[in-house]
Amino acid sequence: MIQHVFVYGNDAFGGSRHALVGDRLFVGRALAKGVAYAVPSDDGGDAALSLRGGGDAWVGGELYPCDPALLEALDAARGASYTRQVIRVRAGSGGTMIDAWAHAWAGAWEGLRTLPGGLLPSAPTEPFPGPTAWYFGYASNMFHFADRRKLTTHGMRLGRIDGLRIAFAKDSGDGINCYATLLPKRGGVVKGALYRMRQTEIEGQLDPQEKEGWHLERRTFEVTLDDGTERRIWAEAYVCYPRWWFWGRISHPVNTQKIVPGAKLVGLDADYVAWLEAFVDRPCNPEDYDLGELHLVYPQES
Repeated sequence: MIQHVFVYGNDAFGGSRHALVGDRLFVGRALAKGVAYAVPSDDGGDAALSLRGGGDAWVGGELYPCDPALLEALDAARGASYTRQVIRVRAGSGGTMIDAWAHAWAGAWEGLRTLPGGLLPSAPTEPFPGPTAWYFGYASNMFHFADRRKLTTHGMRLGRIDGLRIAFAKDSGDGINCYATLLPKRGGVVKGALYRMRQTEIEGQLDPQEKEGWHLERRTFEVTLDDGTERRIWAEAYVCYPRWWFWGRISHPVNTQKIVPGAKLVGLDADYVAWLEAFVDRPCNPEDYDLGELHLVYPQES
């Protein structure tokens, strides 16, 4: 049974038809292998996903739980120039491949202009509509994340990742302190805040701030919502490359001063906050983790 629908263009967040999705749970960003073309529509322009050709091209969109009413509404909105079919999409930026419904372009494509990434330019400097993504903040980024990072967020939720635990392993350069990362721990849990953001902001602003590709790598994790439903979504989080691990050091003061206050600020439960208070001032060592389970942090691409 297909559980998700992949939406893009004017059906995505901020698009003129996004009201069709209503208040359904946003599951996360997704990537479809193909090419997006600019096509005319009653809204002045739309993106059309073509599954033919494209080489290594990907089209960005969003995942939502599918139900008959939503599929029928999207069928009617897309019209006869599209066919709804099941395709393989990558959940998150680097998550696993899953099956999802999607509307593929069935009309003539010769002469159509391509849209890099499937983004519609609604203004010269603002590529939107376009996919949003969940970002999972588990350390100092819980502390006034949007204001401190000068980013725009579109809602916040609480969530947890099972089987992982915070570690202080990213060297700060002073030989004493470390920054936070995530490592596997059987029975462990890491809790944090989920922020819905434009994917373009994550890639264009947050990646450089976090030095993605140097000390840190942005990975996609399946996060369980802390709302009593046990629903799961796909979210982005930064982890430290193993070559930058350093053991036997304590948290950097910026973490000590912001992790616990941030956890209280976003509303994490008292038991987890108490655990954090005891954790941030003691050194991390490899025996505290199950490093043989690193595939949970760095899964093999599928």
